[in-house]
Order: sequence, then structure tokens, then C-alpha cells
Amino acid sequence: MAQQIDGKVWQGKSVLVVDDYPAVRKTIKEFFSAMGLVVSEAVNGVEALEVLQGRKVDLVVSDLVMAEMDGFELTEMLKNNPKFRGIPVVILSTHADSKYIFKALRLGADDYLIKPPTAEMVNIVLARVFVHEW
Repeated sequence: MAQQIDGKVWQGKSVLVVDDYPAVRKTIKEFFSAMGLVVSEAVNGVEALEVLQGRKVDLVVSDLVMAEMDGFELTEMLKNNPKFRGIPVVILSTHADSKYIFKALRLGADDYLIKPPTAEMVNIVLARVFVHEW
């Protein structure tokens, strides 16, 4: 059963998880799948852009530190591209320092979660990005 917050179910929403570590992608994929989201994966920003060319997603959740194209670059590219700028971007990182958080938000990230996320925090972020509620 999909988890809910305030009666809202995330069943059927799609998310692209971008992280260079397979074990992290697997864990996050299982986490989001259990919440009812359809999950796609990419290993870095370059692959994420390729995935987005071929499929519509409702949300991008990206790590920051990755080879080829990091989460900062991916966020900036998505938010500067008319085709993708409407897709919410949430950074999911171990970096809890405010300089990382503020940089991600300045580049257009819609929210920032610290790894490992709790179900409660993810639900709050999903409510905020999907239905604009806290």
C-alpha cells in the first residue's frame, strides 16, 4: 500500500532517481516504489538527460557528487531548459552543509533532503512539490 500524507497517495507518480552508486539507487528505488511511485534510474546527470528525452517524469531526485555531470549541473540544465524546467528537482545528498543546500536552491532545486531520508520527510517534500502543501 502506498504511504499517504493528508489523504494524498503518490500512486502512479513517476520519479527519476539519479545517483552513481548502484546500492544507493536500489535502496532509494525500493523506498519510492513502496510509496507508490514509478521509478526510473540514471547514474549521473548525462544519463538523466538521456532518460528524460525518452520518458516523462513527475520528479527528479538527484545526488550531488557524480562523475560526468553532477547534481548541481543537472539541476541548472533542467531549470534552464523550457522542456524540463517544470519538473521539480529534489537533491538527496549526504552533504548537510548549508553552502551545498543554498547552492542547490539558487540553481533551481525545489527542495533538499539529507541521506538517509525518512518516510515522513519524503512525504512532506512530495506534498510540497506535487500539491504545493506543507
